[in-house]
Amino acid sequence: MSIATVVTTTLVPFASVVSTATVAIWTKRLDTRSKREERMHALVLDYERRAGEDKKAALKTLISATLHVKRGAELRAGAEVTEETTAQRRIDALRELYEFRARLGLDDGIAELMIYASAPVRELTDLVLDEWDRQFREHGYSMTQLDACKRQLLKTAAETPADDSAILSGEEKWCALKEEEHLWLKRLGDGSDLDVDALLDLCNRVLKAAHMDLRGGYGIATE
Repeated sequence: MSIATVVTTTLVPFASVVSTATVAIWTKRLDTRSKREERMHALVLDYERRAGEDKKAALKTLISATLHVKRGAELRAGAEVTEETTAQRRIDALRELYEFRARLGLDDGIAELMIYASAPVRELTDLVLDEWDRQFREHGYSMTQLDACKRQLLKTAAETPADDSAILSGEEKWCALKEEEHLWLKRLGDGSDLDVDALLDLCNRVLKAAHMDLRGGYGIATE
């Protein structure tokens, strides 16, 4: 048997089998890799979708909380500037500023916002929180007492009187609590040095940044 015959009848078929097997193995590997990459891509897309939804929710919460502070700060804007109106403006602004952290969801809500929001939003929100901290450090007792009055007022309003005597008692309690609330508010307004106009400007900047972030104007949040 000649060498040519051996090559033709033995080596060529063997090489063909090996080549076919090799192609099949690599095809299977590529197919497996492709499916793995597709799964990873799907997971990434799902994460980005959920992260996007969480970010929108956090930013909308921030916008809502900031709007409350803004409305309090601008409630008496344009009024004649007197000692009384200045104190009243502080009262209106402080009342809403005090609720800012709670409306954000306290520490958990703030942490979520700081995770998802873009740097400009985080920085501006920090400024509002810094003002909250400063006011609470200086007037924490008055703010806490004011909050206690508010809770008692809500509780009194929710109570269902059983008879006329209970109705009268409830009205007296309500009036007493409103008077106490007024006294604590006046104490806050007289004692605080809150710059209401600066707070109003800060609220506008927060709102502008948050709306831009909602529209993707800052891109992906970075450290």
